[in-house]
Amino acid sequence: MTEQEIQYDAIVRTEVAIEILNQARAIVTARIYDLEDREPVAAEDLRTRRRALLDLQHSLSPKNLPAVEDAIAVWGPRVKDEVRFWAEF
Repeated sequence: MTEQEIQYDAIVRTEVAIEILNQARAIVTARIYDLEDREPVAAEDLRTRRRALLDLQHSLSPKNLPAVEDAIAVWGPRVKDEVRFWAEF
């Protein structure tokens, strides 16, 4: 039963990390919409970086809990504070 609990916990933590990265992508998407008419080159750069976030999100798996925990540790605090987000993005 312990193994199932660990597996369930890993699944939950993975879902948390995925949601955090969804929030990060939403922050970037909002900035893209703000920039696309005025600064199309900057908007395209952000699109590229947003794709990297999506790639990271797709790479997360309960089978690789260290990567999941790293994503939570790095991106969790960033999405809570937009100033910090842009300073560290």
